Amino acid sequence: MDEKEKIIEDLEITAATAGAAPVQLPGRVISIFPALAHRNFQLYFAGQALSLIGFWLHQVGIGYYVFQMTHSPFWVGATIAVFGLPFLLFTTIAGVLADRIDKQKLLISTQILDAVLAVLLGLAVINGVASLNVVLILTFMSGVTGAFDLPTRLAFIIEMVGRRDLASAIPINNGLFNAARFVGPALAGFLIATIGVGYTFIFNGLSYLPAIAAIFAIKPIKFRQRKDRSHPLVSLKLGVVYSFKHPQISCLILIAALTAVFIWPYATLMPVIAEKIFKVGPQGLGSLLSAAGAGSLVGAVFTSAMSKFKTKGYLVLFGIIVSSVNLILFALNDNFLIAHVLLFVAGFGLLTQVATVNTLIQIASPQHMRARIMGVYLTMFIGIIPFGNLLSGILAEKTSSLFTIGLGATVVLTCGILLYVRGVFSSLH
Repeated sequence: MDEKEKIIEDLEITAATAGAAPVQLPGRVISIFPALAHRNFQLYFAGQALSLIGFWLHQVGIGYYVFQMTHSPFWVGATIAVFGLPFLLFTTIAGVLADRIDKQKLLISTQILDAVLAVLLGLAVINGVASLNVVLILTFMSGVTGAFDLPTRLAFIIEMVGRRDLASAIPINNGLFNAARFVGPALAGFLIATIGVGYTFIFNGLSYLPAIAAIFAIKPIKFRQRKDRSHPLVSLKLGVVYSFKHPQISCLILIAALTAVFIWPYATLMPVIAEKIFKVGPQGLGSLLSAAGAGSLVGAVFTSAMSKFKTKGYLVLFGIIVSSVNLILFALNDNFLIAHVLLFVAGFGLLTQVATVNTLIQIASPQHMRARIMGVYLTMFIGIIPFGNLLSGILAEKTSSLFTIGLGATVVLTCGILLYVRGVFSSLH
């Protein structure tokens, strides 16, 4: 972006926010989280808070329900894989669509569909008709809406805060997701133990209502960008080629893919570890996942505070080392309380890494291709998590869940060291 484009963007941001009346936050808060000075982002933040708690209720509930039905780590992993499969199939296509139509309207549509699917699953469980096939079908459909929602959402962030505060907004967005991960699993454990798993899905569906209202109220910044009049397949190809030919973006996508396959499945295996290793019920499971979520929340504060740090590649390396080492230690541990500490620190490192990778990709992306590039990134990150979950489920059946987590973390740590030796992280800024 040249100086003229920066001036135009500043004028557009000023015009978009001139009539806004954001909630006045303390200066110290704004200095750490400058994105929260924007009315648009305040609305988004408030609307997502409850919705994301509902999302984590749903995720914990799915894992718990499937394991209680099948008593199989494989089917737990396979169910999560079914949710993630549409991200592999559709996120790049969704990026093409989001670059061409109104992102705000697309987000409202995906949120409404997600709410309906969650309520349907809850009603099926409550009425005793939620067989494994029903769960898999509704989970796949929810994955499809998510595949269109996520690249659109990430590309929409810059339209809420502008390029200048993007590096602050992304870790806040990730931190909100993981703050909900702190509250959601603990609440899920309580709800499952008291009123049943079906109502966790109902709550998730209802939690979308404030999010939909907030997105509707946002007044996005309108950027000047060239219109893409090429055929959608040509547009898709251009986005993919650009992503893998750009030296910085391609390297970041590689790091994301390694994390997706070898690190991320640890959360999928947690229901098995909670029951077989630590001998705790749904509340214990929620407690473990909440520890990781709390660490991620601290990681979000740390990453947002480091938004002005120039050589962000070293933040990525730092996150890789912290998350990998603590998951290796978790795999060697059999103490329930110590497990919480290790998951907390691992969550901190993982959020730091993921948020920084996301930020670097968005900053490196041209405005007219941002959604497509985010689609490619999400395909190689969220989209291949199903393969990691499936692989981890198979390996856990043959060995153990803890061995699987430790092995995956060792692979990522080794790759991180090799990339550091090659000087990759010093070039990411």
